[in-house]
Amino acid sequence: MPTDEGYDAFVAARRDLLVEERGGGPVVEAAVDRALARCRRGWRRLEREDDVEARVRDQVELELDRPRRRRIALRAVGVLLLVVLAGVLWSLRPQPPAVAEEPNPLPVPWYDGTDLHLAEVRVTLPDLGPFVADGDGVIVRRDGEVQRVDADGDLSAYSGSVDFGSDTTDNIPPIDPNDRILQSVDGPSDTTLHLVEMLSSNPEAGTYVRLSETGRRVFLLCTPYSCVTRLVEPGARLR
Repeated sequence: MPTDEGYDAFVAARRDLLVEERGGGPVVEAAVDRALARCRRGWRRLEREDDVEARVRDQVELELDRPRRRRIALRAVGVLLLVVLAGVLWSLRPQPPAVAEEPNPLPVPWYDGTDLHLAEVRVTLPDLGPFVADGDGVIVRRDGEVQRVDADGDLSAYSGSVDFGSDTTDNIPPIDPNDRILQSVDGPSDTTLHLVEMLSSNPEAGTYVRLSETGRRVFLLCTPYSCVTRLVEPGARLR
Protein backbone atom coordinates (compact mmCIF):
# COMPACT_ATOMS: atom_id res chain seq x y z
CA MET A 1 0.00 0.00 0.00
CA PRO A 2 1.42 3.48 -0.86
CA THR A 3 2.75 5.54 2.02
CA ASP A 4 0.26 8.06 3.37
CA GLU A 5 2.02 10.67 5.44
CA GLY A 6 -1.19 11.98 7.00
CA TYR A 7 -2.17 8.51 8.17
CA ASP A 8 1.29 7.66 9.46
CA ALA A 9 1.45 10.95 11.34
CA PHE A 10 -1.95 10.33 12.94
CA VAL A 11 -0.97 6.82 14.04
CA ALA A 12 2.30 8.02 15.49
CA ALA A 13 0.57 10.82 17.40
CA ARG A 14 -2.67 9.19 18.50
CA ARG A 15 -2.33 5.40 18.57
CA ASP A 16 -0.90 5.05 22.08
CA LEU A 17 -3.27 7.67 23.47
CA LEU A 18 -6.27 5.82 22.04
CA VAL A 19 -5.04 2.62 23.71
CA GLU A 20 -4.41 4.34 27.03
CA GLU A 21 -7.81 6.06 27.07
CA ARG A 22 -9.50 2.64 26.89
CA GLY A 23 -7.52 1.00 29.65
CA GLY A 24 -4.70 -0.52 27.63
CA GLY A 25 -3.90 -4.21 27.36
CA PRO A 26 -3.58 -6.54 24.37
CA VAL A 27 -7.33 -6.63 23.66
CA VAL A 28 -7.56 -2.84 23.45
CA GLU A 29 -4.33 -2.60 21.41
CA ALA A 30 -5.67 -5.13 18.91
CA ALA A 31 -8.97 -3.23 18.64
CA VAL A 32 -7.23 0.11 18.07
CA ASP A 33 -4.92 -1.39 15.45
CA ARG A 34 -7.88 -2.95 13.61
CA ALA A 35 -9.76 0.37 13.70
CA LEU A 36 -6.77 2.27 12.29
CA ALA A 37 -6.25 -0.36 9.59
CA ARG A 38 -9.92 -0.13 8.54
CA CYS A 39 -9.67 3.67 8.28
CA ARG A 40 -6.44 3.68 6.27
CA ARG A 41 -7.99 2.72 2.93
CA GLY A 42 -10.09 5.88 2.70
CA TRP A 43 -7.86 8.09 4.77
CA ARG A 44 -7.51 10.96 2.29
CA ARG A 45 -11.27 11.13 1.80
CA LEU A 46 -11.74 11.12 5.59
CA GLU A 47 -9.35 14.05 5.89
CA ARG A 48 -11.35 16.00 3.29
CA GLU A 49 -14.91 15.17 4.35
CA ASP A 50 -15.03 14.01 8.00
CA ASP A 51 -13.74 14.64 11.47
CA VAL A 52 -10.89 12.12 11.34
CA GLU A 53 -10.49 11.97 15.12
CA ALA A 54 -14.19 11.26 15.68
CA ARG A 55 -14.33 8.69 12.89
CA VAL A 56 -11.35 6.77 14.28
CA ARG A 57 -12.77 6.82 17.81
CA ASP A 58 -16.10 5.51 16.51
CA GLN A 59 -14.29 2.72 14.69
CA VAL A 60 -12.33 1.84 17.83
CA GLU A 61 -15.59 1.53 19.78
CA LEU A 62 -16.99 -0.74 17.08
CA GLU A 63 -13.93 -2.96 17.25
CA LEU A 64 -14.05 -3.12 21.03
CA ASP A 65 -17.74 -4.04 20.86
CA ARG A 66 -17.30 -6.64 18.12
CA PRO A 67 -16.70 -9.64 20.49
CA ARG A 68 -19.85 -8.79 22.44
CA ARG A 69 -21.90 -8.52 19.25
CA ARG A 70 -20.40 -11.78 18.04
CA ARG A 71 -21.44 -13.48 21.29
CA ILE A 72 -24.96 -12.07 20.93
CA ALA A 73 -25.13 -13.31 17.33
CA LEU A 74 -23.91 -16.77 18.31
CA ARG A 75 -26.38 -16.87 21.18
CA ALA A 76 -29.19 -15.89 18.80
CA VAL A 77 -28.13 -18.61 16.35
CA GLY A 78 -28.08 -21.12 19.21
CA VAL A 79 -31.58 -20.12 20.31
CA LEU A 80 -32.82 -20.36 16.72
CA LEU A 81 -31.29 -23.83 16.36
CA LEU A 82 -32.96 -24.93 19.59
CA VAL A 83 -36.31 -23.64 18.34
CA VAL A 84 -35.86 -25.46 15.03
CA LEU A 85 -34.78 -28.63 16.83
CA ALA A 86 -37.76 -28.42 19.17
CA GLY A 87 -40.04 -28.01 16.16
CA VAL A 88 -38.51 -31.04 14.44
CA LEU A 89 -38.79 -33.16 17.58
CA TRP A 90 -42.38 -32.01 18.06
CA SER A 91 -43.24 -32.97 14.48
CA LEU A 92 -41.62 -36.38 14.96
CA ARG A 93 -43.36 -37.17 18.24
CA PRO A 94 -45.71 -40.17 18.18
CA GLN A 95 -49.15 -38.99 17.18
CA PRO A 96 -52.10 -40.09 19.34
CA PRO A 97 -54.21 -42.73 17.61
CA ALA A 98 -57.36 -41.66 15.81
CA VAL A 99 -60.50 -42.42 17.84
CA ALA A 100 -64.06 -42.62 16.52
CA GLU A 101 -67.26 -43.21 18.46
CA GLU A 102 -68.65 -46.56 17.38
CA PRO A 103 -70.56 -49.02 19.58
CA ASN A 104 -69.00 -52.46 19.63
CA PRO A 105 -71.42 -55.10 18.31
CA LEU A 106 -69.53 -57.72 20.32
CA PRO A 107 -69.31 -58.02 24.12
CA VAL A 108 -65.47 -58.11 24.18
CA PRO A 109 -62.70 -55.99 22.65
CA TRP A 110 -61.55 -57.11 19.20
CA TYR A 111 -59.09 -56.06 16.53
CA ASP A 112 -59.62 -56.16 12.78
CA GLY A 113 -56.01 -55.70 11.65
CA THR A 114 -56.19 -51.88 11.74
CA ASP A 115 -58.71 -50.78 14.37
CA LEU A 116 -59.17 -51.84 17.99
CA HIS A 117 -62.87 -52.02 18.87
CA LEU A 118 -63.74 -51.20 22.48
CA ALA A 119 -67.20 -50.90 24.01
CA GLU A 120 -67.99 -47.42 22.64
CA VAL A 121 -65.05 -46.38 20.46
CA ARG A 122 -62.92 -47.61 17.58
CA VAL A 123 -59.18 -46.82 17.90
CA THR A 124 -56.90 -46.87 14.85
CA LEU A 125 -53.77 -48.81 15.86
CA PRO A 126 -51.97 -50.37 12.86
CA ASP A 127 -49.68 -53.34 13.53
CA LEU A 128 -51.03 -53.95 17.01
CA GLY A 129 -49.47 -56.81 18.95
CA PRO A 130 -51.25 -59.08 21.46
CA PHE A 131 -53.72 -57.50 23.87
CA VAL A 132 -55.82 -58.45 26.88
CA ALA A 133 -58.95 -56.88 28.35
CA ASP A 134 -58.39 -54.65 31.40
CA GLY A 135 -61.63 -53.30 32.82
CA ASP A 136 -63.19 -51.05 30.20
CA GLY A 137 -59.90 -50.86 28.29
CA VAL A 138 -57.16 -53.19 27.12
CA ILE A 139 -53.46 -53.75 27.76
CA VAL A 140 -51.55 -54.00 24.47
CA ARG A 141 -48.07 -54.68 23.24
CA ARG A 142 -47.28 -52.08 20.58
CA ASP A 143 -43.92 -51.25 18.97
CA GLY A 144 -42.20 -53.40 21.58
CA GLU A 145 -43.79 -51.50 24.50
CA VAL A 146 -46.64 -52.44 26.84
CA GLN A 147 -49.33 -49.77 26.88
CA ARG A 148 -52.92 -49.32 28.04
CA VAL A 149 -55.79 -48.14 25.89
CA ASP A 150 -58.59 -46.83 28.11
CA ALA A 151 -62.31 -46.85 27.35
CA ASP A 152 -62.04 -43.48 25.56
CA GLY A 153 -59.21 -44.64 23.32
CA ASP A 154 -56.46 -42.72 25.14
CA LEU A 155 -53.06 -44.43 25.08
CA SER A 156 -50.71 -44.43 28.08
CA ALA A 157 -47.68 -46.31 29.36
CA TYR A 158 -48.26 -49.42 31.47
CA SER A 159 -45.71 -50.74 33.95
CA GLY A 160 -47.63 -53.59 35.55
CA SER A 161 -47.27 -57.28 34.78
CA VAL A 162 -49.55 -58.80 32.16
CA ASP A 163 -50.08 -62.23 30.65
CA PHE A 164 -50.76 -62.07 26.92
CA GLY A 165 -51.54 -65.78 26.73
CA SER A 166 -54.75 -66.74 24.93
CA ASP A 167 -57.91 -67.31 26.95
CA THR A 168 -59.29 -70.84 26.84
CA THR A 169 -62.78 -72.26 27.08
CA ASP A 170 -64.34 -75.71 26.91
CA ASN A 171 -67.52 -74.43 25.27
CA ILE A 172 -66.91 -75.45 21.65
CA PRO A 173 -69.63 -74.40 19.18
CA PRO A 174 -71.12 -76.82 16.66
CA ILE A 175 -69.17 -75.98 13.52
CA ASP A 176 -68.37 -77.78 10.29
CA PRO A 177 -65.39 -80.13 10.71
CA ASN A 178 -63.62 -78.28 7.92
CA ASP A 179 -63.86 -74.95 9.75
CA ARG A 180 -61.23 -73.94 12.30
CA ILE A 181 -61.54 -72.15 15.64
CA LEU A 182 -58.70 -69.62 15.85
CA GLN A 183 -59.49 -68.20 19.27
CA SER A 184 -62.13 -68.35 22.00
CA VAL A 185 -62.85 -65.89 24.79
CA ASP A 186 -65.33 -66.09 27.65
CA GLY A 187 -67.69 -63.12 27.53
CA PRO A 188 -70.24 -61.75 30.01
CA SER A 189 -73.49 -63.45 30.98
CA ASP A 190 -72.42 -67.01 30.15
CA THR A 191 -71.50 -66.10 26.57
CA THR A 192 -68.47 -67.31 24.66
CA LEU A 193 -66.96 -65.62 21.66
CA HIS A 194 -65.20 -67.72 19.04
CA LEU A 195 -63.14 -66.46 16.11
CA VAL A 196 -63.70 -69.01 13.36
CA GLU A 197 -62.02 -69.37 9.99
CA MET A 198 -64.62 -70.66 7.55
CA LEU A 199 -63.00 -73.24 5.27
CA SER A 200 -66.11 -75.23 4.42
CA SER A 201 -68.72 -74.57 1.76
CA ASN A 202 -71.70 -74.73 4.15
CA PRO A 203 -74.42 -72.05 3.84
CA GLU A 204 -72.90 -69.97 6.66
CA ALA A 205 -69.57 -69.81 4.85
CA GLY A 206 -71.24 -69.14 1.53
CA THR A 207 -73.09 -66.17 2.96
CA TYR A 208 -69.91 -64.77 4.39
CA VAL A 209 -67.95 -65.22 1.13
CA ARG A 210 -70.67 -63.41 -0.82
CA LEU A 211 -70.47 -60.47 1.58
CA SER A 212 -66.70 -60.20 1.52
CA GLU A 213 -64.16 -61.16 -1.12
CA THR A 214 -61.20 -60.60 1.17
CA GLY A 215 -61.55 -63.20 3.90
CA ARG A 216 -63.49 -65.98 5.59
CA ARG A 217 -63.38 -65.11 9.28
CA VAL A 218 -66.43 -64.69 11.48
CA PHE A 219 -67.18 -64.29 15.16
CA LEU A 220 -69.59 -66.77 16.71
CA LEU A 221 -71.26 -65.32 19.81
CA CYS A 222 -72.56 -68.37 21.66
CA THR A 223 -74.77 -68.94 24.66
CA PRO A 224 -75.37 -72.40 26.14
CA TYR A 225 -78.30 -72.68 23.71
CA SER A 226 -77.32 -71.06 20.38
CA CYS A 227 -74.71 -69.11 18.43
CA VAL A 228 -75.03 -65.86 16.48
CA THR A 229 -72.68 -65.02 13.59
CA ARG A 230 -70.96 -61.64 13.34
CA LEU A 231 -69.20 -60.66 10.09
CA VAL A 232 -65.66 -59.35 10.71
CA GLU A 233 -62.69 -58.05 8.73
CA PRO A 234 -59.77 -60.28 7.72
CA GLY A 235 -57.09 -60.58 10.39
CA ALA A 236 -59.48 -60.04 13.30
CA ARG A 237 -58.36 -60.90 16.82
CA LEU A 238 -60.25 -60.74 20.09
CA ARG A 239 -59.79 -60.64 23.84
